[in-house]
Amino acid sequence: MRRQFSLLTGVILLACAGGQSASSAAAPTEQRQRVQNLTPFDIGTCFPSRVDMGKTANEYTLQAAFRAARPAINECLTDARVQNGTTATKGKASMSIDSSGTNVSVTGDGLQPAATGCIEKAIRAQLEGVTAPAGGKPFTLEAPFEREANTMVRMGLNEASDVEGTIRLAVPQWCSCFESIKTQAPPSLSGSVTVTRVDPNKKSPDGGTPKAVTAAMQASDPAAAAVATCVNQKIESLPLKSSSDQLVVPAQLFLLNSGGAAAMPATAAPQLQFAQLDVVRERRQAEAFAALARRQSVANKYDGQVQAYQAAASSKDPKKRKTAGAMVKDLKSGCAGLVKADEEYTKALEAEAGVEQEAVTLAQTLKAKDPSWADAEKASGGALAETQKQIDASKQLTTANQKACPKEKF
Repeated sequence: MRRQFSLLTGVILLACAGGQSASSAAAPTEQRQRVQNLTPFDIGTCFPSRVDMGKTANEYTLQAAFRAARPAINECLTDARVQNGTTATKGKASMSIDSSGTNVSVTGDGLQPAATGCIEKAIRAQLEGVTAPAGGKPFTLEAPFEREANTMVRMGLNEASDVEGTIRLAVPQWCSCFESIKTQAPPSLSGSVTVTRVDPNKKSPDGGTPKAVTAAMQASDPAAAAVATCVNQKIESLPLKSSSDQLVVPAQLFLLNSGGAAAMPATAAPQLQFAQLDVVRERRQAEAFAALARRQSVANKYDGQVQAYQAAASSKDPKKRKTAGAMVKDLKSGCAGLVKADEEYTKALEAEAGVEQEAVTLAQTLKAKDPSWADAEKASGGALAETQKQIDASKQLTTANQKACPKEKF
């Protein structure tokens, strides 16, 4: 379902640089610069939460942990300085968990220690409090990750892009601005950021010190005006500079929220609508794997109960056979717990499918106006069909377990 988010660009006009004569200053020349570094920020990383995988690891635990850590991993790779070169960043997270503890290591061509350490920390945060059964084989997973070069913040292209890039790299420190929208599909912010060369010997008309940075961003949703106000204040505190007397950047801040509602307003850019659906779907997928991990832990426990009962019931020792009857109550309770875990897994898959259906509907709407969205429709439909197969299989397993649960007699 993933559709690459196209980086939007804008062109700005720069006022003439300082050092000109009075006559030339009256008719400044214009310099055009293309603004890049318009990379979306997932505010879900501001309010991280662990998916509930249970306390005991099994073969699905590491998948759940890695997928839940994906938003944070993606943010770890936002700054192009975390890797060498200008190509896509590709790497691999190797994870293992056994009775001795958890091990996470990250490798990738050209990845700097800041990136590998950030990714390892994100994965470990999801595995906190989870332990493996004593004496068993370790559970392992090698998970690849990748980030395209043109979706990373890269400094040095021009002053305008550097302003946009500096803002984007600072946004993760502004989480307090997004508190009011942490459960919503977020608005976009757009407007202008003006960087003025300030003469410390001059005063502004009100007698104060002139502002070096002025931000005038507005939210696409008027209800989020307070978010824009907060972001403007943060931007104005940044040490932005320009070689020109004045630099006016048509700044934009694209926000996503993996922890919020899936659908953005229809007025949002189509790529942004798809990107929001994508990060929410990834979260739903992590929650489905977590539900599967919990279900497997319950199943393992129940299997142990069944084996203990069967061993006692078939024992040649009368005393052991007698204990089998006392185990029936626990068997009934264990099987009921398994059925409940089955149902929770199905529910998690259905939540994932709901987001995928929204993506299909969006792609179909967009394709009616632009045939190039056909690929997105096909990918979204394929993801939905695959999830529906998992839902059907889960429901069948639930029904089978309900029928097999011990009744009054076992």
